[in-house]
Amino acid sequence: MTFKTTGHIFVPVMGRIGYCREHILDAGLEVLTQKGYNGTGVKEIVDAAGVPKGSFYNHFTSKEAFVIEAVERVALDNLKMAESILTDSSQPAKDRLLAFFSGGCDQMSKDEFHGGCLIGNLCLEMADENEAIRETTSNIMCKQIGLIKHCLQDAKQKGELRESLVPDDLAEFIYYAWEGAIMRAKGSRDCRPFNVFTAQLQGFFK
Repeated sequence: MTFKTTGHIFVPVMGRIGYCREHILDAGLEVLTQKGYNGTGVKEIVDAAGVPKGSFYNHFTSKEAFVIEAVERVALDNLKMAESILTDSSQPAKDRLLAFFSGGCDQMSKDEFHGGCLIGNLCLEMADENEAIRETTSNIMCKQIGLIKHCLQDAKQKGELRESLVPDDLAEFIYYAWEGAIMRAKGSRDCRPFNVFTAQLQGFFK
């Protein structure tokens, strides 16, 4: 981190090293989301970023290290967003969940049903091949499920959830169904899987 002055106020600005690292992460994430782990090489990442290969290795020891950092970066942003929605106890739990999952169809349509969930894609592609990536994606999924559990437990306490349903089990089911809806939408190239998911989700509540 370097500093520049504006009058007598010191304003922090990111130095060239920090900027380059973030730029490579941003560019590489775009490639990774579209092509997956095995379709993304260091060359594709540096070409997308417009930097020499040496710049990549100044910041990351390997493609695996880059991918893990990139995924954790995306997950941190997503988890912050999810927490702000799913823990807002001023709203009914059903509305919180619908708000959290809304936009999936719009985003997939915008991307012409390419990409999808980076975490889910990497887990499917790499869980059998790379233990570090498997563990990283699994931990992220557990955190996401945990936030859904919190929302459903609140719904149970407030009498919003159907009596026969167990929040912990239901949270896992909802998350797995959502990942399945994303996968099916990629295959069918339409939003019907999201519509079915949303309709079933609403049925869990009174």
